[in-house]
Amino acid sequence: MKRTLISATLLALIASSTAAFASGSSGRGTAGNDWGTQVKRGTNSRISNEDRLIVRGRAQVRRYITCKSCEYHNKLNRETAPEVAQAVRAGRFEIQDNRRNAVLAYIKKRYGN
Repeated sequence: MKRTLISATLLALIASSTAAFASGSSGRGTAGNDWGTQVKRGTNSRISNEDRLIVRGRAQVRRYITCKSCEYHNKLNRETAPEVAQAVRAGRFEIQDNRRNAVLAYIKKRYGN
């Protein structure tokens, strides 16, 4: 009787752990991250190309325009955004040519200019 009870318990434990392991789930959902959001990869991505461009632009702004030692640290706002956009177009910052469009897209989206 005791042997049957132990065998049944062991079998149930193995079956439940195998199902969880086989699902491939880490408790975060499909291709999830630590915040619980789901992102599909490939052509059916939930992140649009415009959003990707804005995220890249934001990173470039933080790195080259509003860094702690930069001229516009804590000064980039709705009033100074047109001035900054013009300076980006003129190549005044060390932003690579292929990343300037991302910076300009971010400034336009964030500050409306």
